[in-house]
Amino acid sequence: MASGPTLDSFRDIFLSHRSTNKDFVRRLAADIESALFNGHLLRTWVDEAEIGPGQSVTGMINDGLENSRFIGFVLSPYYFESASGWTDAEWHAAVYSDPDNRRSRLLPLLAADCPYIPALLRHLKCIDLRAHHYTQGLKELLTVLRNEPVPRPTVYHGQLITTDQKIARSTLVAERAVPQSFPDLVSERLYCNLLPIEHLPSYVYSAPIANSLIKTRKDRSTALPSKEAIKAAIRSAQADNPEQARFMPAFRLFEDRLFTFHDLESPDNPLAPVIEDGEVEPLNSKDFIAEEENRKLLTSLLNMALTRHVGRLGLVIDDTKHDRFFFSEDNGGPRVIRWAPLKRMVSRTVAKPMMNGERVLFWRHLGAYLKITFLANKFYVQIAPTWVITSDGQHASGGPDIGRRVIKWTGPERNLHLLYHVRFWTSVLRNRPGGPIFVRAGDQSIEISSFPAFIQQSYGIGGDRRDLLRILDRTASSIEQDEEEKVDEAVTVGLAALDHAAGQNDEDEDDGIVLDDDEEDKAE
Repeated sequence: MASGPTLDSFRDIFLSHRSTNKDFVRRLAADIESALFNGHLLRTWVDEAEIGPGQSVTGMINDGLENSRFIGFVLSPYYFESASGWTDAEWHAAVYSDPDNRRSRLLPLLAADCPYIPALLRHLKCIDLRAHHYTQGLKELLTVLRNEPVPRPTVYHGQLITTDQKIARSTLVAERAVPQSFPDLVSERLYCNLLPIEHLPSYVYSAPIANSLIKTRKDRSTALPSKEAIKAAIRSAQADNPEQARFMPAFRLFEDRLFTFHDLESPDNPLAPVIEDGEVEPLNSKDFIAEEENRKLLTSLLNMALTRHVGRLGLVIDDTKHDRFFFSEDNGGPRVIRWAPLKRMVSRTVAKPMMNGERVLFWRHLGAYLKITFLANKFYVQIAPTWVITSDGQHASGGPDIGRRVIKWTGPERNLHLLYHVRFWTSVLRNRPGGPIFVRAGDQSIEISSFPAFIQQSYGIGGDRRDLLRILDRTASSIEQDEEEKVDEAVTVGLAALDHAAGQNDEDEDDGIVLDDDEEDKAE
């Protein structure tokens, strides 16, 4: 009959790790084993200390996994890249025994930035032990290992005055705190300005640059063509073939190869004139996530696809600011669009001339910085609403004065206003009723959630939960009106200054002052 675990074989935590992190694990194990729990020092399971000569490696690891209260995964860029497969075997076994971690036995320990974490582990909160976070992370880990309650936040009560007769910062906290202000154990949801990307294009296609475009120098070394030279070759091929669509396909160059979402093996491949046909390589896009250089390349291709999508929707692609887009005027007049925050249709003025009597001072346009970014092992579309100023309804103006004006118009906003902007831009990007956002990416597509990412908290204020989407559906028109009034008021206050500046410009013209190109750039 098999015997159960003995006191000697019992461990508090099994530290699953790659040998590349051995020094970190030795330090962590030493710190853990210096702490007391129930009258004895905590004990760790680390392979080099547990497996002796002649012992079964698999048997000892199996005993360690089964006889440890907790299993810690020491995460780093190398943890999920084990050639031997030992770390994979360890975390697979641990997850199999408790898939949803209902016994709270599985502890991800972040030793270094970890660009890839498998889907089955992503829902687990990591204990951060990186660099300067190590001390605080160790305290958090020991709290878990000792079965201690999570510490409550510090609460201040009463008037606290410092020696210089000033009110202490803690008093300001106390004055805004509810007596005994421990958070209630209720679910709380906070929205953010990120739209999760649900599905990436399946493949990134790669091929060498066509030999005909590579030049040989006098010293017999080769010179790769620039991206502009490759674009010129594509345009030339398009001009020779009137039936081919006249558009510039999105691609990136890396070393001597071209990367794109277009199927380079297709007969209709628009990049055929600039690649070597026989050496096309389809690559799984998910494989680009783990390595930083490849991830940057994939992110760049995704942003090219997003920019083309926004351009096809009719927005102006601002060539003065990266990732900024805005609505143009409507045949010389204001542009108003209809959209639905949830169910009710409302109107929003997205481009409008700002007048002083009969004179157009400038145009103000609703805009946004839209870019795809990689956060916590997932891609998102980041939305940052803004205003854009033009003199003619089409071409963006710049300069510090413009920036100050825009900042006055935006100002701090609450969660409901953030949701208002994100839902609005979601409606614009989707350009159809219901469903996710589909963005064409070469011969493939990107699927983006139409619902913003959110943070789900397990604490908050009891009885204060509100359905923000339904509230937004009722109040969107009021938010739009408040926004219009705020901008118009700011413009009214600034009219005198603008008129003065315009008068100064007129005097300069009367004096025959002419700026050369460099001076014009500085003036802008």
